[in-house]
Formats: sequence, structure tokens, C-alpha cells
Amino acid sequence: MRRLLLSFTAVAAAVSLALLGGCSEGVFTGDRDTNDAPEIWLSSGPVEGDTTGYQVHFYWSGWDPDGQIDYFEFVVAEGDPTGFTPADTAGLDKWTRTSVHDSTFRVPADANPRPWEVNELYTRYDKTHTFFIRAVDLEGKRSVPADRSFTAWTLAPTAMIDRPVGAVRTYSTVITFGWTASDPIDSPSNSQDPDSIRYLYTQILNKEGIYDPYFPIIADMNENPEDYEDLWGPWIHYRAAGDSGRETLLGDDEILEIRRSYVFAVQAKDDAGAVTALFDGTRNARKFGVSPATGPLLNVNEPFLGGFQFLGPFMNYVTSDLPPGVELNFRWDASADHYGGEIMSYRYGWDIQQLDDPSQWAVSASPFIKTAAPQTFYSGVHRFLVEVVDNGRRITYGKVEVSIVPFSMERNLLWVDDYKLGAPIPSKMEPGEAEHDTFWVNICRRAQEFYPDRDVYDVSSANATPPDIRLIGQYANIIWTYNPATTTAWRRIIKFTPESQVGQSAQLTVNYMALFIAKGGHVMTSGRADRAGGLYDAFITPPLLPASFKFDMTGYDGDDTSGVNSMPYRDYCVSVVDKISAQFHTGDELPSGILRSLARDAMSYLVKETADADPGAIARYPNFPARLDLDPEVTCPTCYFRPPSGLFTYVEVYDPKYWMDFKIIPSSQRCFHPMYRMRTVSTLSGLDQQTVALVITKYREKFERDIAEGRPVDILPANSFHFGFPLWFFDRTKTAAIMEEIFREWQILEE
Repeated sequence: MRRLLLSFTAVAAAVSLALLGGCSEGVFTGDRDTNDAPEIWLSSGPVEGDTTGYQVHFYWSGWDPDGQIDYFEFVVAEGDPTGFTPADTAGLDKWTRTSVHDSTFRVPADANPRPWEVNELYTRYDKTHTFFIRAVDLEGKRSVPADRSFTAWTLAPTAMIDRPVGAVRTYSTVITFGWTASDPIDSPSNSQDPDSIRYLYTQILNKEGIYDPYFPIIADMNENPEDYEDLWGPWIHYRAAGDSGRETLLGDDEILEIRRSYVFAVQAKDDAGAVTALFDGTRNARKFGVSPATGPLLNVNEPFLGGFQFLGPFMNYVTSDLPPGVELNFRWDASADHYGGEIMSYRYGWDIQQLDDPSQWAVSASPFIKTAAPQTFYSGVHRFLVEVVDNGRRITYGKVEVSIVPFSMERNLLWVDDYKLGAPIPSKMEPGEAEHDTFWVNICRRAQEFYPDRDVYDVSSANATPPDIRLIGQYANIIWTYNPATTTAWRRIIKFTPESQVGQSAQLTVNYMALFIAKGGHVMTSGRADRAGGLYDAFITPPLLPASFKFDMTGYDGDDTSGVNSMPYRDYCVSVVDKISAQFHTGDELPSGILRSLARDAMSYLVKETADADPGAIARYPNFPARLDLDPEVTCPTCYFRPPSGLFTYVEVYDPKYWMDFKIIPSSQRCFHPMYRMRTVSTLSGLDQQTVALVITKYREKFERDIAEGRPVDILPANSFHFGFPLWFFDRTKTAAIMEEIFREWQILEE
């Protein structure tokens, strides 16, 4: 329509010029002194008096009874035909010329603010307007205007202060406030960015202008907004450069008085002029106090030592005992968001005596330094120090003190008895304490220079306290047997705290077993692992099974993959753990066709791994029995585990294929080496042929590489072993053969 109009107008103008030059009559049918006015009408638009959005589309048309229309003129005045100001249409300067027959007009909707009846969290604005349109002919004669009154409405934009984060409302003297805003056009679900924002901050003053931290200033801002108009800053475009429309820094140019209470508020404005009118202490207004903040919150992590959290300059520190020769790799991060600050720099060093001496720090201060160079110690006490500074010059120090404990490893074998039992059970559901002790002492006696009075650590006699690292450091080889009880020392040792759950100044139990293996010691771990127990005990919060150590170590933070530093994943090379009896995923959370039930999943017997061709893993032990059955002593006619109804469930399963496929985990870790696989009661079970025992080759390979590359090694490179079930229940002759092969690997077998 517009293209046709423009073409017609151009042709008419050319014809008019030609006629004016060639004759006196022109194109008008009557005498010029009797030129009739053109006519105009609105062909489409809001119904008279209608309420509509603030973007309004009008269509119009017109004709000239004795000539042609040259153009149109329009004006939009505030108010209805009986209420608008006549001066708004007086004078040609008020009218806008156009040659088209339609246009969309964006009009203000910034009056009569009130809670929206649909949702009182939003403010509704409206304003009445009258649209006037008139036609002008070639002689400049104007028609009587056509008019249409309508009321435009919109919802005011909303703003949400989202920084500083957290529930604490005590900030420092330098604060970064950040917010997000949204402009709901006609409903909260139909929104866009607002046009602009403005903010205010002020000490909390009462109506007399006197400081009063208890004055309900946010309520007063709602009731008397005009009283605060002079406190607002200028309107800033929401998408202004440098994020200045979405955040601001208070305290750099302003002075925020310590121990005073303030209010900070944000308003947003849309392109119809509607402004956020409701102030809410949980949304766009925030009361806060100013105090001398103690400093950023600093998280320090080390794969062997775990994670620690520090706050402030008070040099609170944590201590850990370490064996010599263990490489330490510290990393850290800090946040000042809880009090509105920003991190400016980090630096670190070892054994610093003078904090203000730059030469004693390992690096210059930088916001990008978040890891330390690897460090290895062989003796002494050493203090690792991290400094973090915020934009208000507040400092937090994190200090970790490590004491190097001698690791002589001169003794052959320690048995950690962490399998607390009572009296014998006639059905052999569990052994008695005495018979279990006899079973393991007899096995351990096959090791050279094993003395039960010296080389057995009974956890129950030590009130479930883990063996001290100084005791562990005296041995080259350790057998640790455990059960699923909550009081086991095993649970305290293996439990891993994800980085996202580290608490301030947390004094975690260091996993000495992981340090022992990394130092070159050898372990054999085994125990009852139904429901709890086993490698599953690494989870700080019990997960649904199957569970990934990398992705499920914390149930609420999918971005925290620090579980890769847990002992099961890093040292035993296990990616996923499962059990026969547990709290499982259900429904669509499990692969199609997988039905978890004891009738299918219970263990029948074990078979030796045959598919792993690595010469350093199971292939290294040709004398391991090809099949391992429950011992006749626990499958007798009156025994609990007599087939077919006696279902053996004291088993933990590693990297089950059905779950690895379902979760699209491409493969197990390269260092994952099955030793025995489980045959289930039913071959339909997803656990059939899955790994339940492991050969741990990772550290043997490391020390063999060290030897090959000429580095000094004073320990025996040998494999470690893990059984996800208690060996006591299995064929005694065959378990004895397995243990003899393990002792032979460790070179402690009494031949």
C-alpha cells in the first residue's frame, strides 16, 4: 500500500507541474477560489475508548472531491477528546507530515501506577491518548481531523539485586552491587530488556532526616516515593558499555561509614516510560550494614590433603603429617561476593618469615595465580601460605603446615582389623570375632616376620580411631579388612569431601592410605560391602546407585568434579560403583531392560578375569584360581547362604558395563584392571560378569618408570589388590592360594 501511494503521489506531482506550466486551470474541477477540503477517515485501529498496548497500529485513508491528496498530518495528544490540551494540536509545528496510509505508534504508558490485579508483584501503568489525522490537498487545504481516543497500558519492568550473593547483609566499605532487570510487555512470560535503570543509596534516615537504622525505609519508599526522588542517580541505558547498566561499585568514589546501615535500590524503566514502582527488600531494595570485613573467603585444595577454607588475616592454619617424598600440588580460589567485594590478587610461598618482603614470596601478586608449583619435602616442618587481597585491601591468609614423618617401611606386614564382630552365628551369616581373627592371623603368618602381638591394629580396641600415620609409615605392606558399620576407621579414612562442601578451617582426616600407596607401600583391602562399606564409603552423602565418583560425589553441584581426587577414582582407578543390595535409581533413570532384584543380582560364584591382556595385571598371576566359590562352611544344609535360596549379597561392583553404556562413559580408566568377575544367580542380571575385585597397577608402574629413567627408588615396585567382598566366606584353600601369590608379589612370603 505504501509503495503504491508513493508512486501515485510522484506521478501526480509531475502532472501538476506540467499543467501549471501549460494552462491556467490545473487538475482541479472547480475554480481555485471554491476548492473543497479533502476528507479523511480511520479505517483500522483501536476501538474508541479501548485499552490497548503502548504500541498502536493505525490505518487511514482519504480523498479529495475536486483534486488529489498531497499528504497527511498527524498528532498524538495526551488525554481524550474532551480532556486533552488544545495547545497540543495548535500550530503546524505540532503536526507530523507523512505520505503513507498506516503506521505503528509507540506512546507513553506512565500514569496511574497500581498493583496488577493478576499478579501484585508487578505494577500496571496506563495513559489515555487521542490520535488525530488529517489530509492536505495539493492546494494546501486541510481536512477536518479524524480522531480516536484509546488508553495504552503496560507492566512496569522489574529489577532483582543478585549481587552481593548470600543471605548476609553486612558488607565492606567497597561493594559491587549487580542486578538483572526484565520488562514484561503484557505478561511476565512475554518480556524484553528494559530501556534503562537508575539506582539510589542512602543511609537509613527517618522522616526528620535523622539516622535511624530501625526506620522502615523500604515501606516508606513505597508509600512516599516523591520524598526520595532527589536521591536517585541519572537514568543509564540497561545495555550501556562496561556493564554500567547492570552493576555499580560503591565505596570507590563514595565514603561508606563503618557501623552504619544503608539502603540500596534499583528502578528500571521501559520504552513506554513505565518505572518500577514497588520496592521489595528481597528483590530490588536491600538494607545492609557496613563493617570492616575480615576478608575474602579462600578455598585451598591439595589432592592428598583435601580441602580447607580460610577467612581473614588471622593466620589460622591447619596441620597435616606427611611421609617424605610425596609431591604436593596446591591450588586455590577465593570469593568476596558475600560482602560485595572483588578479588584483586593472589600470591603464595613456602616458609615465609616476613610478609612484607616480596623476595620471600614465590610469585608476584596477580589475579591469575591460582596454582602453586609442585613441591616435595623429605624432612622437617614446612608452612605453605596463600595471600588473597580484595579491592578494599582486605586480606585473607590460608596456611597449611605439613610435618614430614619418617617412613622407614622396615616392617613387612600390618593387618588393620576393622571388621568388628560378636559371637559366632550358627547359620554362618557372619563369622564370630575369634574365628575371623584366626582366619586372618593364619593368613598373615605366611608373611615373613609377622608378629600378631605387634603387627595387628584392632580398630574396635582403639575406639574406631584410624591407625596413626607414624604407625603406617613403619610398614611396607598393609591388609585392611572392613565391614559396613558406620563406626569403621575405613569410613573415616576414605571419605572424600568435595571442593564445594569444604568448610571454614576444616580439619579433615587425611587419607593416609592414599599417601601410603603414593609413597610406594602396597595394600590389600577387602570386606563386607552390602549397602554401605567398601569404596562406596568415599561419598560424603550416600548417593543412589550406580554412582560415579567424578559426577555424583556431590548431589547438588553438577559442576563439582573434584571426586576425581578421591581414593577410589585416583588410586584404585574405579569410575562407577554399584552393589547388589542398595538404594537404586528407578524408572527412566535406569537403562531399558534392567531390573534390580536380589533374585537376579545375587552372587553365585566368581571367575578370574581373562580379557585383560596387560602383562602387569591379572596375567601376572597364573596361579590365581580360575573360579572362586563360597566355602562349604557357609553353604552347609543349615547355613544362611545355602543355594538356591541363600542369596549372597556382601559384594561391591565396579564399572558395571550396563551403566557405563547408559551414561555414555566411553571406557574405564586405563589403569582399571579387573581381577575377578561375578556370576549372578540369573544370567539376565545386569551385574553378571561384572568386576568385583581389582589389581591396582598404577603405582607399581610409576616406580618402574622412575627406575628406568634413573631416578632413585628405595621401595619395591609391586601391585596392590582390592576385593569388593570379604574373603572369609570363600573357599579357604583357594583364598589361601590367592594370598600366597600376593605375598609373593610383595616378596614377603615365607617359603
